Amino acid sequence: MRSGGHSRRRVNASVFLPAPCRTVADGAEIGADRLFRSQDPTICLTSGLHFMCGATSPRDGPHARVQPRPSPCKRGGAVPEPAEFAMQSLADFLNALPDSEKLVISTPTDLDFLPTALVLELEAQKRAPVVIIEKPDGFSGPVVSNLFADRARIARMAGVGPTGFAQAWTEAMAGLVPAVVTSGPAPVQDVVALGNEADAGTLPISRHFQADAGRYIGSGILVCKDPDTGVRNLSFQRMQLKGPQKFGVSLHSRGHIWDHLQRCEARGKNLEVAVVIGSHPAIYIAAGAKVAMEVDEFAVAGALMKQPVELVKCKTIDVEVPANAEYVIEGEILAGVHEDEGPYGEYTGYSTYRSTRNVFQVKAITRRAKPIFLDIIPGYSAEHLLLSRCTREAHVFHRLKEMVPTLKALNYPKSGTHFHAFMSFKKTAEGQARQALMLLMGLDSYIKFAVAVDDDIDVFDETEVMWALATRFQADTDMFMVPKVFCNRLDPSSVEGMSAKLALDATRPMNFEGERTSLPQHALDWARDVISKAR
Repeated sequence: MRSGGHSRRRVNASVFLPAPCRTVADGAEIGADRLFRSQDPTICLTSGLHFMCGATSPRDGPHARVQPRPSPCKRGGAVPEPAEFAMQSLADFLNALPDSEKLVISTPTDLDFLPTALVLELEAQKRAPVVIIEKPDGFSGPVVSNLFADRARIARMAGVGPTGFAQAWTEAMAGLVPAVVTSGPAPVQDVVALGNEADAGTLPISRHFQADAGRYIGSGILVCKDPDTGVRNLSFQRMQLKGPQKFGVSLHSRGHIWDHLQRCEARGKNLEVAVVIGSHPAIYIAAGAKVAMEVDEFAVAGALMKQPVELVKCKTIDVEVPANAEYVIEGEILAGVHEDEGPYGEYTGYSTYRSTRNVFQVKAITRRAKPIFLDIIPGYSAEHLLLSRCTREAHVFHRLKEMVPTLKALNYPKSGTHFHAFMSFKKTAEGQARQALMLLMGLDSYIKFAVAVDDDIDVFDETEVMWALATRFQADTDMFMVPKVFCNRLDPSSVEGMSAKLALDATRPMNFEGERTSLPQHALDWARDVISKAR
């Protein structure tokens, strides 16, 4: 049984050191039998995490490259070469990260509030390492969090550099790579528990905030199928642990899964759903995106990974899940059954009772032999906000760029949760900023406060944006407001699902007089060199 109170043990934080491991030559081919069932515990990335070296598959080393099966892209073209880190498990990505990006807690750690406190304190110190709790108190197996707290790391999940994510996302949406279903044994089904043997209480599920109604899974990717077309859908929905085989679930975003449930209920049927916990991060990015109902998010993930996602059929329901996932909970959202659920700490930084009060019944739990439990710290955390907004930001940037060719950058700052946006562009005529601001707010219903600045302003530095507002903006001429517009209902200031939108033009007028103070480059280089040597 897990501990009921806070652990008072001293928490030792350390960085994993490489364990003695054998590497697989880059580009080596691995047969399908070895792909899923290698028992060699030494195959991993040389600088990998030592607890990963005991994994049951050579895919736990990102240099063990598997040749993807040929599969036509939805919009034409051959499957591209695998991107960096594009192997298909969570362990692959973790092993490929440098040790400097990992913070390991090596002593038993209570999952009540402590992981959340650690991640939020790291964020306050402007640090974003992946947090690995080796020994969650009362449970077996490591718990990983803060994976999505860094923009550069999210870009790396798509195999690109720190500034390349928006382009990678645009290319992925233009060249989907359909998933493939394997009939062979899969790591995620190494251990299978059915019926009453499937006890969700054995999973290392955290209680994140004091007001939370209980322990919540916020990192589960809910996989279901359109009841008419069979197209798979991936989404995130909060899940409150209520019993060994029961969760409360809220579908308050009213997305595709809500639509699927409504159609199932009209036919008197439950909606079959698989909950994936821990998979390659590219699958998480795709799951958080808003795409058309006819698009399978696994095909989007495949495009980001530059190889088809390998799926396996569930044991008890007609749903396919990543063969290389860590945990899968199979079950159904019950038709017409409702129970209280919540409150829960949402991305706004407030706890909310808002819920559709649905019930998920567990039918099976499958997992790897040595699984990793991925936790996404909810609420107003960087990883919660970045994961869910990175694709929205990329999509809106692409659409804006079509209409505003001189657009330079777009940032949804953390300070605004999902409701604020800063954009920079090179203005060539008066009125362009207003047009761009109207486009931005029309493209994204979440945005209720938008600022346009010139291309000399870094929109990722809020101090610069505020400086532009201080010196290039006049409230009587440079702002406009649109009242009573549809918005996200989790905004606690919204009224009946509506909000006002405020747009601020902090670009210089075409006749602006004023020149920014500046220094020659050699002086800046000298100063940086002196400071670096003085450390």
